[in-house]
Amino acid sequence: MAFASFKVKPLRTSVCRETWYYLFVLAVIAGGAMYREINLLMVLAGMIGGPLCLSWLAVRANLRGIRVSRRLPRGVCAGDLLVVNVELTNASRRGSWAVVVEEQIRRRGGHALRPRVYFPHVAAKDKTEGAYRGRLAERGEYQFGPLRVSTRFPFGLLRYSTTVDHGQSVVVYPRLGRLTQAWVARHHEAFEGVPQRQQRFTRVEGQFYGVRYWRNGDSRRSIHWRSSARREQLVVRQFEQPHAGDLAVLLDPWQPKQPTDDDRDHVELAVSFTASVVAELFRKGNAAFSLATTVRPDRLIQGPTSTALMHDVMRELAVTRPIAQDRLAALLETVLDRIDGDHEIVVVSTREVDLTDPTRFASLVNDPSKAAALRRIRLVNVSDPALGRYFQAE
Repeated sequence: MAFASFKVKPLRTSVCRETWYYLFVLAVIAGGAMYREINLLMVLAGMIGGPLCLSWLAVRANLRGIRVSRRLPRGVCAGDLLVVNVELTNASRRGSWAVVVEEQIRRRGGHALRPRVYFPHVAAKDKTEGAYRGRLAERGEYQFGPLRVSTRFPFGLLRYSTTVDHGQSVVVYPRLGRLTQAWVARHHEAFEGVPQRQQRFTRVEGQFYGVRYWRNGDSRRSIHWRSSARREQLVVRQFEQPHAGDLAVLLDPWQPKQPTDDDRDHVELAVSFTASVVAELFRKGNAAFSLATTVRPDRLIQGPTSTALMHDVMRELAVTRPIAQDRLAALLETVLDRIDGDHEIVVVSTREVDLTDPTRFASLVNDPSKAAALRRIRLVNVSDPALGRYFQAE
């Protein structure tokens, strides 16, 4: 992402805490000099007051012509290292010294963080770049800004600062965990014997599929000599590259109206597990994916695996909040009408779900086509300790 640039306009001069001590000493010396009529103390008071006046002039000139810009990542996972680059440009004819850029980072309902970047010197008609690093532990959308640019050069007695109000936002994606081999095997089993599943045939060696006649450019290592002898013509082995498997994930982040710490942890675990499944599927590619949540049952994110779709899915998971209403039946009603029948459907919930319940899922159980679809849905209850067989949170 490119730098977002904002012009800095100096606004105000403030007195630092140390300056009040300095002024107190100055007042004592000046007061004593006038009361006792001691000329040497008057000279000393003037010498002490001189840096204060010089500081007032210097700090104002130090930020003249300064421009600040920042570069934020498009997205980052919770717990991963966040690096924000800050660039300072000096358009004036004199150098600037000891400039501090302070950022404010705030998440809805959370405390503000205030990282700082210190620039010792920015030469005239030049620019320099710095960065701050940290980790954001919780998923969600974070607001960056305003920026405060300040300096106390040269004596540290006065601070001259300005605030740049232009804000930007960054979505912190859910924390990713590790899917075990048991989950990978379970996922592949869902597609065994599905006639709609497509295969891609390439020259890459994988599972043997059959033979075909020789073509220019084929490797000699792929020649099937016995079949070639029977046919009296060169034939080569053909291998299949399995389709990653079309997948639809339905997330049910339910929690009671008065949740416990365990209830909150189950919601985060459900979101983290879903994000890990998404990341694994998109890493392999060559599949169609759909995501829906009970938070917004009418919203279905779907399409072929791509970088753009992955960002959309991760953003949706990042801002997903728990709900106390039971909307799973409405979600299934909507999704089963909008996805293909060869999708694997995984329902990730924070509680036990019985899809055969005739009361809770009456409209689905009484519909033959949807009842058949319900039977092939795979349920993942994150509150069940058995989840550890398939997923390791990090």
